[in-house]
Amino acid sequence: MFRHASPALLGGACLWLLSMQLESVNFAAVWTAVLTVPLGSWAVAVFATILSFLAVSRYDVIAHRHFQLRRPQREAMLAGATAIGIGQTTGAGALVGGFVRWRMQPDASAKDAAKITAFVTVTFMGTLAVTIALAAFALPTPHVPPFLPLLILISAAAICLTAFFFPVLSTKGRKLSLPTLSALGALLALCILDTGFAALAFWMLLPPDTALPFTTLMPVFLIALGAAIFSGSPGGVGPFELTLVALLPNHPETGLLCAVLSFRAVYYALPALLAGAVFLHRLWHPASITQPPCVTSFVPFETASPSPKSRAELGVLRQNGGAILTYASGSCGTVRTGQTLLALFDPVLGDPGAVTPALLKAAREQNRIACKYKIGARQAVLARKSGWAVAHISDEAVLAPASHTTDGATFRQLRRKLRQAQKANVTVSSDDGALPLEDMARVSAHWEDRHGVPRGLTMGRFEEGYIHRQKVFLAYRDDILLGFVSFHATAHEWCLDLMRLLPDAPDGTMHLLVQTALEKAANDAVPRLSLAAAPTLPHGETRIERFLRRQFYTHGGGPGLRQFKSCFAPDWQPLFMAAPSASHLTFAAIDVIRSVNLRSAPATPINSAFAPSDTSSANTGALSLAS
Repeated sequence: MFRHASPALLGGACLWLLSMQLESVNFAAVWTAVLTVPLGSWAVAVFATILSFLAVSRYDVIAHRHFQLRRPQREAMLAGATAIGIGQTTGAGALVGGFVRWRMQPDASAKDAAKITAFVTVTFMGTLAVTIALAAFALPTPHVPPFLPLLILISAAAICLTAFFFPVLSTKGRKLSLPTLSALGALLALCILDTGFAALAFWMLLPPDTALPFTTLMPVFLIALGAAIFSGSPGGVGPFELTLVALLPNHPETGLLCAVLSFRAVYYALPALLAGAVFLHRLWHPASITQPPCVTSFVPFETASPSPKSRAELGVLRQNGGAILTYASGSCGTVRTGQTLLALFDPVLGDPGAVTPALLKAAREQNRIACKYKIGARQAVLARKSGWAVAHISDEAVLAPASHTTDGATFRQLRRKLRQAQKANVTVSSDDGALPLEDMARVSAHWEDRHGVPRGLTMGRFEEGYIHRQKVFLAYRDDILLGFVSFHATAHEWCLDLMRLLPDAPDGTMHLLVQTALEKAANDAVPRLSLAAAPTLPHGETRIERFLRRQFYTHGGGPGLRQFKSCFAPDWQPLFMAAPSASHLTFAAIDVIRSVNLRSAPATPINSAFAPSDTSSANTGALSLAS
């Protein structure tokens, strides 16, 4: 009871302090000052209020995208504006806002409404603090200690770094997905617009004879608004007025109170009445919320119908939370990183050029930037023609099993490695029977002890449910498992995935494993076998680019991978990365490197489900509610 009553008590205490400070104020003169405000100023104030609410209602759109709640943008904005219009006037904005959002959206659960409200409340308070700090820097005021804006901005920078490097925080078995940097930037811009228009509305309602520059009012107004919101009192009554009067002692109190009364009518009472009318109408006549047309949608990898010639490596989607993005004329594999929605490899089906607009739309609906990763030369050309920035990032080692041989000078080193393994009595068997999962887990654990955290994204990690869906080859000596390799497998292609060896395995064991897989693929008439990709050689047009590529090549295991795969004399095919701009490409590349290294929890999986209206079409499906 005290917790719910404390905002009203705080507001009452502030009003009592305010009344003591305003004992000499003639309230009849305040009302007279209200009547002197020109009609044009009222009109500008009303228009600024509309713009302010349009900006703040966009918070709900970003929140829905964050939680992967597929809802028409207009409905999300209407629910948000209604909740804020009522909540800011009644007080207890989080509780009231959650209830209003829940009742405004018949198909939403109370839990979803509470999540949206919590997201909007927390992010608005955070962005308001940053807005106040920026205003204090741009418009210095004696009311803010010099160190405070700097402290706020340093804290904000630390939060942004945390959101980038640790996009998902885990605690007590629960995971908290932080907003992307794109979302945080949009939220800050919306907060600046919202509070800027609100301050403009207040400033326009000052009496003509009150000489208060907007640059002086802005930081003080933001502080007063923050005090009002933080207090939780109905309409912020008390803390808002007390802060304004206390921080503007050299300006006439009559003029300030005139603006306060007018502002409360325009910015609080009018929106509350309109929001109340909309809310009551929705209670009496609930709207049937229709999902937007499924121009783009996500379907689970297992239920999709990939092309017979799609890449076998798409099987990695089983482990990294990815899904198949379907659109009007095709589909492609996608996966989320902390800040990016990646289209993995070339499109699965359809027009190769149609993936770009579909990917951009899908990325925007998840508050992420779009990026194509490990695409072939044809897709890279199409991306460049579309104005995207393109970079050569790796080379894929491709073999034709039917024509592969170990004869000739080219394969001298391979033959030597195979002889060493055979002399050490290493034998290789395929996964015709049950897999020795305990022994494989032991080998994988020893490998991780030596090499560190296994990489992710397009590189698999040892997991029982994952490896059962692959082709596995096991190396033994005296019935002791020395190592194994696994391949993503389709009818037309195998692609190397896991490579695990004990530290003391005889030299050449891995070569024998891969060679045996090649012979098996040839017997099964598999036309293509990929040894997966290795970082591209460190070339570049500038010295900085060459330096960065050398670092990536070295730390990405380029020398060792290329040396091993070159033993089989593969055809090296270039793979590329593309993004809408050079800055987006750089940002996405850093995010991909972080995701590959898996030093923090990966991004939350893509939520996918078939659209209930049409489960037969290849491009149906919609984002399900976030877990």
